[in-house]
Amino acid sequence: MLKHGRPFSDKYLWYILNWLLFGLLGSIFLWQWNWAYGVVSVILAFLLTFGVDFLCRYFVKNKVRAMVKEEPIIIVDAIRMQQEKRGYLVLTKNFVLFVPLLRRIKTVIESDQIVRQDSERLVVEITAKFPNKYRVFTFAVLSTKKLLPILKDMTGESLPYKYDRLEKHL
Repeated sequence: MLKHGRPFSDKYLWYILNWLLFGLLGSIFLWQWNWAYGVVSVILAFLLTFGVDFLCRYFVKNKVRAMVKEEPIIIVDAIRMQQEKRGYLVLTKNFVLFVPLLRRIKTVIESDQIVRQDSERLVVEITAKFPNKYRVFTFAVLSTKKLLPILKDMTGESLPYKYDRLEKHL
């Protein structure tokens, strides 16, 4: 499991610290010498928060295009629970990918292989059928609001888990 309870709190902390340091304090302090320095400080805060996110998503889109030759439909910040790796959960027309920013893409699931998807709060669990076995992929995501409807449309109806059927018979 994750070592801390709120896996994305460092991202929000990064936003808050940058806006406090450069956006608020930097602009107030530097405005005394010249108004242009204050504006540059606010622009720097914007670039360090939203600019870095935009750049990361751009690299992820390029990696996905190179890997599966499809455009991403949705990109969500995620952590792969088994290995505690940070990255992005990306849905395309026919694939679900976990894309780490600085590592190779190793998790590529075709939508035909997915037999079950389940979510509880901000944890998404995808069960895929491979030739010899079933594998479960568990991700902690930043938001499931846009992700789940697209995932359900892409994969169709989830098959019941074998233990769910056993509980009904008992």
